[in-house]
Amino acid sequence: MNQQLRYNNYLHVPKFIDIEEAENLAQQFFIAQRDGKCTLDPQCPTSPAIYNFFPFIKVLVKKVPEVSKLIEEDVLPTYAYGRIYQPGEVLRRHRDRDACEISLTVNLQQLGKSWPIWIQKPSGEEINLDLKPGDAMLYLGCVADHWREKFEGDSHVQVFLHYVLANGSRAYAFFDNRR
Repeated sequence: MNQQLRYNNYLHVPKFIDIEEAENLAQQFFIAQRDGKCTLDPQCPTSPAIYNFFPFIKVLVKKVPEVSKLIEEDVLPTYAYGRIYQPGEVLRRHRDRDACEISLTVNLQQLGKSWPIWIQKPSGEEINLDLKPGDAMLYLGCVADHWREKFEGDSHVQVFLHYVLANGSRAYAFFDNRR
């Protein structure tokens, strides 16, 4: 596995997707919200969310070779999940389930203030990254605590792309299979 990823629990990936593609995905997400295809989840109860939205699945699958190259190991896709974060929302400190062994959080659009994501490094140090639209943070979601403090902007559109190591102990979770 990539040594920098092991050392920090994350990699900053500027321009992971083209800014025009990010905006297009955000607009498709807003249409899905308008059409009633979103839900709310307990983790962020005021923010519309969508599981395996087809435009996000296309990105998830298309990015398999790039993610594999970044981490220097083969990955398998598990699922994509998007949220349109609302003002006042907090993403509590947590770790993810097995299907999120290798995760990317991708900023698709932000209105108003930026909203950094926090992560704890193996050393215990807590750092934050301020992602611009199109930027991503690739991180080890099952081993690294990560969170966001209170959102004070207007809107923040995010997609999470999740993978597992193809030859790892969580490989059973490809395409979000569960034991």
